[in-house]
Amino acid sequence: MEIRRRATMAVIRAGRACLKGTAIGQLPLSGIALRRLVRFGHGSGDVTADFRGLALTVPTSSASIAAGLFGGFYESIELELFEKLCAQSRTVVDVGANLGIYSCLAVRHLDSGGVLVAFEPEPGNLARLKANLRRNGAGNVADAVIEPVAVGDVPGTATLRVADDVGLHSVAVDGGSGLTVPQVSLDTCLPEVFAQRGERHPVDVLKIDVEGYDGHVLRGARRTIAEDRPALLIEFSVPQLRRCGFAAREFVDLLAETYDEIHIIEESRRRVLSCAPEDLLAARYRARLVNVVAAVRPEHRRLFADWASRYGERQERRLVSRA
Repeated sequence: MEIRRRATMAVIRAGRACLKGTAIGQLPLSGIALRRLVRFGHGSGDVTADFRGLALTVPTSSASIAAGLFGGFYESIELELFEKLCAQSRTVVDVGANLGIYSCLAVRHLDSGGVLVAFEPEPGNLARLKANLRRNGAGNVADAVIEPVAVGDVPGTATLRVADDVGLHSVAVDGGSGLTVPQVSLDTCLPEVFAQRGERHPVDVLKIDVEGYDGHVLRGARRTIAEDRPALLIEFSVPQLRRCGFAAREFVDLLAETYDEIHIIEESRRRVLSCAPEDLLAARYRARLVNVVAAVRPEHRRLFADWASRYGERQERRLVSRA
């Protein structure tokens, strides 16, 4: 079995290397092919992956996540920055915590006075999140608050579309069928969380990954972001935003209220691009999903500059007309 696992990861790594920097390389590997490769190497069901010093339970049905964890390349550029941020933070908020990759890394770096607030509404992912946090030391190095709810722009309920791939669950805004879950906004929920703890520290790091519902989360976090000015890690995808009933223009405007500069991570090309929020509306990003990070505090900007320089950061100004 070990030989099979090694051979499988060798094939996946070779494919990534061959496609690096090409147009095809900008697309995810075929879901069916990748899922079959992962299951061939690791079997079906939940398995444990050793990743960045963590032991993480992951279902092989989530082919892209499982392959990235076993191969050691899952969102490696963004996670390098995230770990550096957490090491100098007291409060980290993880919206769309999934099985807990970011949350587990956060509690590893937060000191005994730090707090993680993680949001995950899907029951299967919620169980994996709790198990992974227990396995990787939550409670020993930081206080982990787990909220089993969706996050959006207003409190209420949301309908969750549950996908076969645990990384692709999304909120349905068209009235379709799915799992009904409670929904909160960060501006209403976080004050309650901190009041229960009897202390309030500014949010230092805010990570959002909710498959297109990110714009609704931003809309419901305007006060938190304006007051706390956290380092922000978020996904941007015009097609996903549209499916969730959110305009890319409003997403960009919400970013620009606090952040005058953003960094776009191109994992496949191993590079970081610096630009204005407005540049997300350029034609080159209309059909792509990109990871975006942003900072406004001086200490965060210094850390961002050092991190980005390791990946040959380029200034990408005037991708769209300012006229």
